[in-house]
Amino acid sequence: MTTFWRRIFRSAFSGFKRNGWLSLVAVFIMSQALLIISIFASINLVIGASINAINERIDVAVFFKETVKEEQALALRTKVMTWEGVNEVVYVSPQEALDKFLNENRNRSAIRDVIPAEENFLPASLEVKVADPYVIEQVIDRILKSEDAALISETSLQDNQQLIARLRDVGSFIQRTSLILAGVFVVIALLIIFNTIRITIFTRRDEIEIMKLVGATDWYIRWPFIVEGMLYGVIATLLTLLLLYLGYLAFVRPMVESYVISTVNSPIFSWGFLIFLAIMQLVIGLGVGGFSSYLATKKHLNV
Repeated sequence: MTTFWRRIFRSAFSGFKRNGWLSLVAVFIMSQALLIISIFASINLVIGASINAINERIDVAVFFKETVKEEQALALRTKVMTWEGVNEVVYVSPQEALDKFLNENRNRSAIRDVIPAEENFLPASLEVKVADPYVIEQVIDRILKSEDAALISETSLQDNQQLIARLRDVGSFIQRTSLILAGVFVVIALLIIFNTIRITIFTRRDEIEIMKLVGATDWYIRWPFIVEGMLYGVIATLLTLLLLYLGYLAFVRPMVESYVISTVNSPIFSWGFLIFLAIMQLVIGLGVGGFSSYLATKKHLNV
């Protein structure tokens, strides 16, 4: 490291220590901003994993009329399987539907007693599963508008639309809220660091004036303040990562494993995501700290 950069970093660390409580406040506010951003990024990940897990269990049943032969139903199944966005299409015969119904209600004798043993009242059906709940309506609408529509008596789409709508609303709300809160805290951190650097400039005004008189360049004077602002971001990133890790071990992992989705075979918070969080925090911390410091020097340093 050259003498120039050694002087820059030494001056930045000196300014950080000299500001004392102001530096701690700036780091604290920056940490809050990074923590909020990381928490909502994690919530988005959990919501996405939960939606995928629920989506794997969502299927829309297409019920056939009683006169439809099994060959006709299987032909429609083969056709629908080739459509984009369709993950799986399962044919359920009347007997399989009855067996499933009886198994689901095996502990409800009142229901089982009224079912006639010699007659199956359930129709054959196709259970359609899609990759994205946003396209389920289009898939069912395409079936109902095809030449095979005459085979269909009804679908269960209406019963699933409410659940699908809730999944969409939750995902959209989380995204909007995270962006708004993250933006608010980033602006607050920018203002805090801006004022901290401005106070630092004021306390060192005599030193800066002497440096100008002996011929110091503008950027030679400005760089220590910019590095000091970036230092706030680095320390805030390290503090935020520590808090996130402790919070994950204490609260998030037990809750996710117990109530949201199993992470034994398919972990939600992989090392790749944690590395992404660390890089994202560092980039935001360095960017906000350096940019706010640059603005402060540009406005108040007169260099």
